[in-house]
Amino acid sequence: MDIKKNEYFDGNVVSLGYVEGDITQITAGLIKKGTYDFGKADPRETMKCTSGEMIINGVSCTADNAAAVIEVGVQINIEATVDSTYTCTYF
Repeated sequence: MDIKKNEYFDGNVVSLGYVEGDITQITAGLIKKGTYDFGKADPRETMKCTSGEMIINGVSCTADNAAAVIEVGVQINIEATVDSTYTCTYF
């Protein structure tokens, strides 16, 4: 198992990922309040807000909501309405 640290948007989004082989399996991250364009999903991913609130591709997500499934090729636009945490699973 390898651990990969990712940092985006001048440090406003930071995550740690579990990597097996060359493939990231899952990440857990912190996202500061703001709006972020992550480009297109590749591979397919499931994003779950674990604290705070985020709007993922127009859908409000909190820890009480189901995870958002983002299909390959779909643009990932996120607005963190407050500082938030999340997990992403890739498949």
